[in-house]
Amino acid sequence: MKKKILAGILSISMIFPLIACGNNDENGQENQNQSQGENQIDEDGDSNAGSDDVITIASFPDQPKDALMSAIEAANLDFDVEIIEYPQNEYENKIKMAFGTDAGTDIVLIDGPNVASYAVTGVLEPLDSYWDDDDFNDLVDSSKSTATYLDKIWCAPLNEANTLIFYNKDVFDELGIEAPKKLEDTWTFDELLDVCEKVTIPGERYAIMPQMFSLANLNEGMAFTQMLWIWMAGGNVLNEDATKADGYFNSDESKAGIEFYAKLFEEGYATTEDVINAYETGKVVMWVNGPWVVGNLAREFPDFNWGATPMPKGQRSASGAGSWNLSISAESNNKEKAWEVVQAITGKEGQAIWCEETGNVPARKSILDSDETYSNYPYDIVNEQLQETAIARPVTPVYPQISEALQKCFAAVAYGEDVDSSVEEAVKIMEEALATVK
Repeated sequence: MKKKILAGILSISMIFPLIACGNNDENGQENQNQSQGENQIDEDGDSNAGSDDVITIASFPDQPKDALMSAIEAANLDFDVEIIEYPQNEYENKIKMAFGTDAGTDIVLIDGPNVASYAVTGVLEPLDSYWDDDDFNDLVDSSKSTATYLDKIWCAPLNEANTLIFYNKDVFDELGIEAPKKLEDTWTFDELLDVCEKVTIPGERYAIMPQMFSLANLNEGMAFTQMLWIWMAGGNVLNEDATKADGYFNSDESKAGIEFYAKLFEEGYATTEDVINAYETGKVVMWVNGPWVVGNLAREFPDFNWGATPMPKGQRSASGAGSWNLSISAESNNKEKAWEVVQAITGKEGQAIWCEETGNVPARKSILDSDETYSNYPYDIVNEQLQETAIARPVTPVYPQISEALQKCFAAVAYGEDVDSSVEEAVKIMEEALATVK
C-alpha cells in the first residue's frame, strides 16, 4: 500500500513571528542553523500542513523524527503523514497560535501537565470513543492519569518518563568514585555535595548540570527537573488539589530544596554558562535528565563512557514522571485517520519501536513486562523509581503559568538572587493564576 513520510525544509516565519532562534540539541543548546523552524514539503515545494489529504503532526527536534517515522512505517498506512517541526523553545507558542487556523495540524505533541490547559479550551478531541478499554488499560497508572482530565481521555502517551543523574564514568573511575545503582543506596544531599567537590576543577570543569537544559532555556524540561529539588527536600509546588501555592511552594521544605539548588551554583559546582554539549564534552561531569539520554548518547556520542545513578535523597527520595503525548485537534478534518496515526505511534508495536530507537521507557505494561531491556541497567533503576519515588507534576489548567513562575524562580537563585524574595514573587504569580480557575 502507498505510504510515505514527507520531508524537507520550509520557513515558517510568514506564519508565526519568531520568538527565539534555534533548535535544542540533547543538552538544550541552540542550533542556529534551524532558526526558522523545520517543516516538510512535497516534491513541488508546497507545504501540506492543513491538507485534507495528509495527516499532519506538530513536533520538535528533540523528539527524533526518524523514530516517529519507523513506528508510522511499520503500521503500513495507506495515506501520507507529514511531520512539522518547530524549535523547542517556541513550540508551545506555535501550536497555541495554530489551533483554529489553517496552520493547525491534525495531531499535536503535548507535555503531560499541559493537557488540562488545552482540554478546557476545547481545542482537543476527546479520545474515549476511539480507544478500546482493554488497550487503554495496558497503560501504567501514571500515564492513564496524565491522559485523563474531567473523566475524559485527551491524549495517548509516547512513553513514560523518569529522572536519573547521568555521570561521566571515566572521571568517576579516575577518582575512585562508586555511584549507587540501587535506590536504597542513593546519595544523600551531603554525599552529592562531597562528590561535587571531588570532581570540580575550578575554571575548567563543573560537577553537575542540575536541570535538563542550560539556564538560557525556558521550557518544560527545565521545570520537570528543577521541581525535583523541591520534592527531594520534602516540599511541594502546590497542595494536593493543585489549587494553592502559598504555604507549599514557600514552605520551609520547599525553600530548603531551592536553597540547595542555588548552593550548587554558589559553590561553583554548576554553571550559568550556556555551553554546547556540556556533559558529552566533559565540561560537566553529572547531568540530571531522563532515560532518553541513553538513546541520545548511543546515536550522537557512541564512544562516550557514561553511567547513571538514582536521584539523591534530601528529606525524602523523589523522581519525575510523565512525558509527551499525542492529541488530536478538535478542528481536524481527518480525525479517524489521525487516530490511526496515533495508534501507529503509541500502540503496542509502535511504542516498542519508538522506545527501542529513542531509549525511552514504555508507558505500556505489556512492553515493560515482555522486554528484558527494562529489567537491565539503567532501566532497572528507572523502574524502581517509577514504583517507589515518582511524583507527577501538578494537574491544573493554569499549569503553564505555574511552570513558568517556577523556572524563573530557579533561574533567579542560580544567578544569585535572594531565595526568599524570588520564592515569594513566584508564589504571587502562581496564586494569581490559580485564582482564575473556576
